Parts: sequence; C-alpha cells; structure tokens
Amino acid sequence: MNDMTPPLGLRAQRQEDQRRRILDAAIACFARGGFHATGMQAICAEAGMSPGGLYRYFPSKEAIIEAIVERDRADIAPQLLPLLEADDVVGALIDTARAFMTGNLMPESLVIFPELNAEVVRNPAVRAIAERCEDEMRDILVRVLERGMRLGQIDPTLNALDAVRLLMAMTDGVLMRLLIEPGAKLDGLMPMYERAIRNFLAPQSSRAAPTEARS
Repeated sequence: MNDMTPPLGLRAQRQEDQRRRILDAAIACFARGGFHATGMQAICAEAGMSPGGLYRYFPSKEAIIEAIVERDRADIAPQLLPLLEADDVVGALIDTARAFMTGNLMPESLVIFPELNAEVVRNPAVRAIAERCEDEMRDILVRVLERGMRLGQIDPTLNALDAVRLLMAMTDGVLMRLLIEPGAKLDGLMPMYERAIRNFLAPQSSRAAPTEARS
C-alpha cells in the first residue's frame, strides 16, 4: 500500500461522508423544485461537487432517491427496539412518535415527504426498499403491542397488525396536515394525537371507568 493511501477505515468514512453530503444536497434541491424538475447538475452545484465526483457515488437521480428512502426509513427500526423493554408501553410509543416527528424528520425532509411516498407507489425499486424497511418496523411494533396486551396496558381484542397500520397512518396524517395547512403546528396537534392513541389502545375496562364513576 502506498504511504499516501488512507487506511481502509478512514477511506470508508470519507466515502460515507461524501454520500451523506450528496443526499443532504439532493434533499435541499428536491425540497425547492421537486423530484422531477431537479436535475443532477443542480445537485452537483448544491453539493459543491463535479458531475464526475457525484456519479462515482450515484449513477442516476433515481439511485439518489432510492438512497434517501433507504437512509430515512432504515434508521427508524433500531429506534423502536427499546419499546420491547418499556414499562409503560403506550407512553413509550407516544414518546417515540414525538421524537420521530420533531427530531428524525427534519423540516427540510418533511417538504419531500409526499413525493417520497409517491415514489414508493410508482417506482418498483423504491417500493422494494420501503417495503423491506416497513416490514421490519411493523414486525417490531406488532411485538410491542402484543407485549402491551400481555401487560394489561393495551386492549387485547385489537388485531395488533391492523392497530399498527392505523397508528402509522395517524402519524403520516399528522405530517401531511403540517404540510398542507401552514397554520397547523405540531405542538398544538400532539396533545390530541396522544389522547387519540391512548383512547384507541386502552383496554375496554379503562374506557368504561370514567362513565361508571360519573353515574
């Protein structure tokens, strides 16, 4: 090995840094102009790279979109694993959803959220990536809900898989509302989001208790 050649670990880190730089630049460009109106030249300019340098990492705009979907979704599943050990299952679910909506999904990424979902529907390669990541997320969340049922914290009559699908749809719906209605704020929606989830997941006996107390 040439003395000037960086160690393999350092080289891999540089490559990862460059990939991240390109993806961040692409997200900024897509947020301004959309997927289909944005060309590779614009991404090169945003990243401060030559076309040759960019194409070393991504051969096409479609490959960049696929990488964005994989990066954003693949990061979610490992963050769900602690829920399998939570004492307060429902509280931990809500805290994780809040962290996702306020931390993991950056404002610049939120703008392209609808387009990412549209690509999942119409692009088979992107759909395959999304399905792989979502299958993993759903599997973890189903196990979390089933554990909550065993602990008596979640209604055992619910179908865990369908309940997970509804919870994911609620989260997606909140994010879409933030985009299409400028006056909507997450701080205002979160208390009602939490209330809806708690009421939906609560065991039947817990829901009946307030009525019985009033009568």
